[in-house]
Amino acid sequence: MTGNVDGGLGSVLVEKGMITQEQLEIALKLQKTTGQRLKDVLIKEGFTTREQLKEFISNHVEIPYVKLSVDLIDPEAVKLIPANVARNLVAIPVTLIGDILTVAVSCPFDTASLDMLAFASGYTLEPILSDEEDILEAIDYFFKHGGLESELMDWDEDHLEFVDRYAPESLDEVRVDEGPVVKLVNLLLTRAIKEGASDIHIEPQENLVRVRYRIDGVLMEARILPVEVLNALVSRVKVLAELNIAERRLPQDGRFFVKYGGKDVDFRVATAPTIYGEAVIIRILDQSKARVSLADLGLEDADMRKLLRALEEPHGFILVTGPTGSGKTTTLYAVLNELSDVSRKIITIEDPVEYRLGMVNQIPVNHKIGLDFATILRSVLRQDPDIILVGEIRDKETAHISVQAALTGHLLLSTLHTTGAPETVPRLVDMGIEPYYVREVVKTIIAQRLVRKLCPRCKEAYTPSPEVMEQLGIKDADGGILYRPVGCKYCNNTGYKGRIGVFEVMPMSEGIKTLTTTQVNPREVRSRAVEEGMDTMWRNAVKKVAQGMTSAEEVARAIPR
Repeated sequence: MTGNVDGGLGSVLVEKGMITQEQLEIALKLQKTTGQRLKDVLIKEGFTTREQLKEFISNHVEIPYVKLSVDLIDPEAVKLIPANVARNLVAIPVTLIGDILTVAVSCPFDTASLDMLAFASGYTLEPILSDEEDILEAIDYFFKHGGLESELMDWDEDHLEFVDRYAPESLDEVRVDEGPVVKLVNLLLTRAIKEGASDIHIEPQENLVRVRYRIDGVLMEARILPVEVLNALVSRVKVLAELNIAERRLPQDGRFFVKYGGKDVDFRVATAPTIYGEAVIIRILDQSKARVSLADLGLEDADMRKLLRALEEPHGFILVTGPTGSGKTTTLYAVLNELSDVSRKIITIEDPVEYRLGMVNQIPVNHKIGLDFATILRSVLRQDPDIILVGEIRDKETAHISVQAALTGHLLLSTLHTTGAPETVPRLVDMGIEPYYVREVVKTIIAQRLVRKLCPRCKEAYTPSPEVMEQLGIKDADGGILYRPVGCKYCNNTGYKGRIGVFEVMPMSEGIKTLTTTQVNPREVRSRAVEEGMDTMWRNAVKKVAQGMTSAEEVARAIPR
């Protein structure tokens, strides 16, 4: 355990007078040169002894010291921690009683590593202190073989079928017995799908390869692999995505498709060269999520009524705004699911097409051949659509053609990157759209973010402080009771499970239209919208806190005030 762990240990040793600040600085410099753990450098340089350090750590952290031997360890408990995690963190499970996993560690100052162990096992940890040599001996005993083969021993095998996206049947079934790297990639993919990850990050570092999953918008440690597997691992992903495995100097983009558990899943791959080798990000698109409905989004009743009224309009502009990753595409797909029937022709222009929708004509952008949003949109207008979805308005040309489409009898849906609904009005004017046309075509603007939902199995009621209540602006939430995250096996000890949207829905009222000029002020627009009954995103999020759906901490993290 290095880095923050050692730094934390060193600071405590200086604070307690075990070593001097000068000795710590010397040891830290040597650590950077040798790559050894700090405590090993301190012992080697004679600044302390192993026995003194062991006694100090045990007394300081108030964790019991146990002389570890293999006969004290439950082999079933050992299986809860992957071999590579045990070796990298110098830690091994000892017993599992209920939801409490007792783990032997040699240096308990690294809270990040303890969190990683909790995530990897899915249980609440109870650390005990043991000699590093005894822990390593136990690890060698229970994980007998090194290398990639042993890394895969503690993974459950799952059936993963790689398919052509447009073929009705499988073209090629990749079997796990084709080699350890094939199996490793399959297992990384299947675990990510099962845990509901939206992205897989494969990140090379100096002495290891870190694999992280983005779950509910937050990156979490999933696996630490030996650095020796990097090239084979990246090459396997590139083969699946039909990329050039020989090209390691330039970024590449690709995709592949699988069937897993009866579901179609798309994977978007992006590689990038780093100083330690190629990094890979794999975005996961579970096609079952394309069937999301408006009721699933988290809209308040009043906001839902505003949106449904806008969808009854025969033509005009409905815009969904927010930063990347705020759920805009999901909202638009929910709208299309609401509108889609045999009486309407719906065409989408997307970059890329993320989810496949029934009774919808979906057209992907292809910049390599000059097929951009504006070019496709001109062609689409000649195909007699009723509803057009433009994935994103990125430039003036697309904005102007979209306005023309809305003026000529089409209902047009799109997204824009703005911080809030009122800020969208001046953004459209800045893009060169005349205020008259903004007033004429824009019907409703929706701004949104995503917050994590509290885990229903472990969330805990508490009485917040007056300061928290004042910050949130809550006068009474069920008698002053809110909920906070705890963590359990069901939510991977995060305290959260799933996400929900936080919205502000602003119809283009007559009052707001009067403010839409070449000098439109977003503060004035916001003030008028609030006067007319718009809930700001903050107020919408606070309602979800009061309802026990999310926490005050999550709202403060994700929602602009």
